[in-house]
Amino acid sequence: MAPVRVAVIAASSQVRTSLQTLVKALVEANPALEFLGSAADAETLVDCLAGSVPDVVVIDIEPDVSDALKTLFELAHAPPALVLLSAETDSDWILDAPPADALAILPRSAMPAEIVASIEAVAAGLCVLSPDILAKLLAERKPARETASGEPFEALTLREIEVLAMLADGLGNKEIARQLDISDNTVKFHLSSIFGKLGATNRTEAVMLGMRRGFIMV
Repeated sequence: MAPVRVAVIAASSQVRTSLQTLVKALVEANPALEFLGSAADAETLVDCLAGSVPDVVVIDIEPDVSDALKTLFELAHAPPALVLLSAETDSDWILDAPPADALAILPRSAMPAEIVASIEAVAAGLCVLSPDILAKLLAERKPARETASGEPFEALTLREIEVLAMLADGLGNKEIARQLDISDNTVKFHLSSIFGKLGATNRTEAVMLGMRRGFIMV
């Protein structure tokens, strides 16, 4: 099998050097990967690659992403998979149709191991989204639900669904906090939000309403 070809785009020379070092280290540890090069923008990268098309491009990018990506895709024969690093992962551009079939959207603060895992995932044709981004996408795409009385109710986040499922398993606050690696106060915050969204007054009622509305199954 041909190696997976990886390239880097970052306007900041410091960020570009850091990403290039990370990708090169990954390539050295994995012979199935090949580093093609890096550049400050998509057009420069295409010129530098002289006809070679990367399979994966790691991009440190601003929310106004479209022009740079369009340039790359118009000049390349097929769009590569993307690993997008952005400080604005909660912006509306994420809700638009992805510019590639396989992509990862990560915060700029992502750890090297997360970037490496994302490169490998998109190379395999998968998509990678943080829980917060996925929750936002689901909330935007999901049709409004209604209670039995016909009044709409707010959807739970992925973390709230996790907490609710643990409630259904009979776990207490401290055990939930330990399993999710969060504080007791954070668990209480999630419970308060769950009760408010479901209109529940206690843990048992929250579980019953969560089951009725399809958030959890037991």
